[in-house]
Amino acid sequence: MIRVNSKSFDFLENESLYDLLERANFNPDFVAVEVDEKLVKRENFKDFLLQDKAKVEVFSFVGGG
Repeated sequence: MIRVNSKSFDFLENESLYDLLERANFNPDFVAVEVDEKLVKRENFKDFLLQDKAKVEVFSFVGGG
């Protein structure tokens, strides 16, 4: 089980952070992400493999004026 912003998702073996973000309906190009309280650089999303029980926090950018 993986937690994404306090929602539970099934753990999938060999799933990248990028794939999880898409599965959770986030656009990987427009978010910042922490996994287990450590910031993951966007260029590493596709290579970053998740572990069971990971805690993922996704921060979306909001524009305004």
